[in-house]
Amino acid sequence: MPKKTLDELTEDELLQELARRKAEKLGDDVTTLEDEIDEAAELVKQAILDERLASLPEEDDRPKRCPRCGRMVRVRRRAVERTVRTRSGTMKLSRNYHYCGHCSSGFFPRDRELGLPEEGSVSFGLEKRILDFGINDTFDEAASRWSLHYGWSISENLVRRVVDRVGKRIEYADDTYLQHALSEPDSRKSELVLVQNDGSMLPTRQGWKEAKVGVIVRQEHHSSYHQVGRGHVSEARYIAVLGGQEEFKSALDKALRVERARKAGRIVWLADGALGNWRLANELAPGCTKILDWYHAIEAAMDCAKVLLLECPELQPLWQQVCSRLLIEGRIETLLEQLMECMELTDQQGLAALNDLVRYYRNNRLRMNYPQYLREGLPIGNGVAESSHRHVLQVRMKRAGQRWSLPKGRRMARLRAAYRTAGPQRLHLAIRVAAEATRVAALPKRRRLRASNR
Repeated sequence: MPKKTLDELTEDELLQELARRKAEKLGDDVTTLEDEIDEAAELVKQAILDERLASLPEEDDRPKRCPRCGRMVRVRRRAVERTVRTRSGTMKLSRNYHYCGHCSSGFFPRDRELGLPEEGSVSFGLEKRILDFGINDTFDEAASRWSLHYGWSISENLVRRVVDRVGKRIEYADDTYLQHALSEPDSRKSELVLVQNDGSMLPTRQGWKEAKVGVIVRQEHHSSYHQVGRGHVSEARYIAVLGGQEEFKSALDKALRVERARKAGRIVWLADGALGNWRLANELAPGCTKILDWYHAIEAAMDCAKVLLLECPELQPLWQQVCSRLLIEGRIETLLEQLMECMELTDQQGLAALNDLVRYYRNNRLRMNYPQYLREGLPIGNGVAESSHRHVLQVRMKRAGQRWSLPKGRRMARLRAAYRTAGPQRLHLAIRVAAEATRVAALPKRRRLRASNR
């Protein structure tokens, strides 16, 4: 049978022939073999990319529609060069630049045709991978580890630029669009939605600043509401803000709306005793069941004990045991009476500590019905929110020597919360989708339909 020519071979046969020819030239040592196969694969990918670019039709000089306002815009400059690194190799483009005087901005139709970012030197596919490295490790470590996984290097500065660029994208995106894109809300009505919020401090160049974290969990995603522990959360919606209370309130409100929390059978809100937390709960979830975090209730008792029993530290465990027993049994009034009796036996400093503790318990007594909460299978610990500070923010933003600028710290906090909500596979695309939806929504009504159809 006569041998087929290259034109007669199928695509699979061509690949087999290429593999056979390459394999004849490779060594036998497995480690060397792997490296050589990786190099051959990179060459093949680059060749395919080059061929695809060469097959593109030349750009015409006709006016193109502005992606922002929809007006037809003429060419301002021709043959503007751009080099973009992709997962498959390097693209070198020569394309036309159009400038819209109405929007005071320019665009490259070919870049949009090829699905390239407006800015930067990497494709969206490569940006997604660099982002995953950059939001999970320091920029220098991310750049160092990159070459281990991909066989070619990137700079620390590139990681920083990519994270900042996507951070600006998520900052621009409307929170409603963002929450929808990060995690599609369950259409089923949940019998119970758990909301927890907490604050902790992060290092910035302007000193330590408070970051606020909110967590929304549906009952079916929490495995142990009957326990006095943190339980296990299989899925949650996280909100993190390095900023003021109003900004946090707005972001949390939109997340609750996307999650349809107010349609749930019941909302349970856990927090520490700060009055701002309860005001937030009343405004965002009127009628919700508010629970004072059990651990904060015990911590407040022990803060007082450290003052009263400063000279008798061996009695502090007994103090904790008595307070814990009375609280878990719901005997708040008995505990308050015993604390009041201690006031006659202490000095001025101890009296101030007791006054603080009594005031704390009285202000929160309606949120401390722990026996009832446990009978109903509700959680009484705020561990989900407290652990969120560690695995959402601190694992990336509270490392030795780190000091964040406020703008970049704000973006990283939002990125980390989005990452924990969406997961690594969905994160990058979700941010792009939300930013584009925000852009389209900002257009004049007569332009929206045209823009959304492009």
